[in-house]
Amino acid sequence: MRLRCVTRAGRSHAFGRALGCALALGTVAFGFARDGFAHFADTPAQGRVRAERPGPLPAPLPLPLSETTWLSGGLDRFHYLRLEPAPTLSLIGRYQHPGQNHVPAWRAFFEGRYGLASLETPALTWRFSEAWQPLALPVVVKRPCPRWKTPLPLTVARYAGESERLALFDCDGAVAPEVIDRLSVLARAPETPRPAIPLPESAQAERPGEWLPGLRLLDPRLVWVLGEIQSAFPNRRVVIMSGYRPDAHTSNHRRGKALDLYVEGVPNEELFAVCRTLHDVGCGFYPNNVFVHFDVRRFGTGRVAWVDVSEPGGVSRYVDGWPGVLAAGAGPVGE
Repeated sequence: MRLRCVTRAGRSHAFGRALGCALALGTVAFGFARDGFAHFADTPAQGRVRAERPGPLPAPLPLPLSETTWLSGGLDRFHYLRLEPAPTLSLIGRYQHPGQNHVPAWRAFFEGRYGLASLETPALTWRFSEAWQPLALPVVVKRPCPRWKTPLPLTVARYAGESERLALFDCDGAVAPEVIDRLSVLARAPETPRPAIPLPESAQAERPGEWLPGLRLLDPRLVWVLGEIQSAFPNRRVVIMSGYRPDAHTSNHRRGKALDLYVEGVPNEELFAVCRTLHDVGCGFYPNNVFVHFDVRRFGTGRVAWVDVSEPGGVSRYVDGWPGVLAAGAGPVGE
């Protein structure tokens, strides 16, 4: 409907009349808002029709009570959850901090058999009920990663042509989900068919140490090694020539701790120099091959390097140094 305010006073009272009209219109508008935003329409057939405010939304259906009800409730609201990095998660610490290769003495004491980890944590229980106990997991809602902090992806390929584009780490610097699975598939033994991803939750191979026939999970520190290579040579593809080799009886390849690889467009001399800067990493330079050897070793090993001048597929021939790459006497003659 149309509202109009008419003034019939002289020009001297025009301002006062205008102010009074404004207050009157404001009072009418407040009345409409207080009445539930009802609006009136004059129609020939129905006259004045009032539109009511819609009622409240129906309440969500209750979840069945279980030990994971609190967790499934967040998943139903499309919340992304993650494990809180707490002392209770020390078993997966090498995945949270793949670049670390040792445990400080004070931490080893407190997490050892005589430290705080030996104390039993009281289990959570429902008060006044014995029906279910909530699953005690340090789970928090995962916040979106800022754009400036989002890790850049790395393209990793297998010598036979398979390729994966992976973000090696998450926003907190821990190994990203499925990275170990995908890298282990790319580094599987030769002539092994490609398995489905994600890998099964438990080992399904007869050979000790294998997860699937011809496949062994890589050491998480190899993910850190690939991250260092990516930092040194950004936007370059890494090609894995050899990973897990079950027939390598005395090599780190058999234990899933070594990779033979090269970086497209980067001389192996430069790649070998980057390897020499990493702690507790073995570096092998092969002048007659296309790759550089990387392996991760136990804490305190230091920097280990060697030169092997053997031909592809031949018996190893170690030499004491190589011009422009490794000075004579700078490393052991052999792995």
